[in-house]
Amino acid sequence: MIQRKQTLFLLLAAIAAGVAAFLNTGTAIMLVLLIVSAVASLAVIFLYKNRKRQLLCTLLPMLLLLAWYILLAINTTQVVWSDALPLVALIFIVLARQGIMHDEKLVRSLDRIR
Repeated sequence: MIQRKQTLFLLLAAIAAGVAAFLNTGTAIMLVLLIVSAVASLAVIFLYKNRKRQLLCTLLPMLLLLAWYILLAINTTQVVWSDALPLVALIFIVLARQGIMHDEKLVRSLDRIR
């Protein structure tokens, strides 16, 4: 499980979202979005036995982080450096998603050979 690079990406995404939640300067809804995104990123790590479900479940933290940025654009006039941390988390989730897709392609190609 920890050997996979997508596990490390999801862990880093959860850490970045957690730190962003700790440094949150927005509304309570924005705080909840960051916390749920961090928890969802951690939960996706444990779905490693079912890559298709893991791939589907990576959409949840991605959508939550995008919703956070939409709320940031609506509610905030001043942007601080900690507002970049959810973007870092989003990038890590996208990288993890690409790794999961790569693993799924590899397993499918090996199934064809057998």
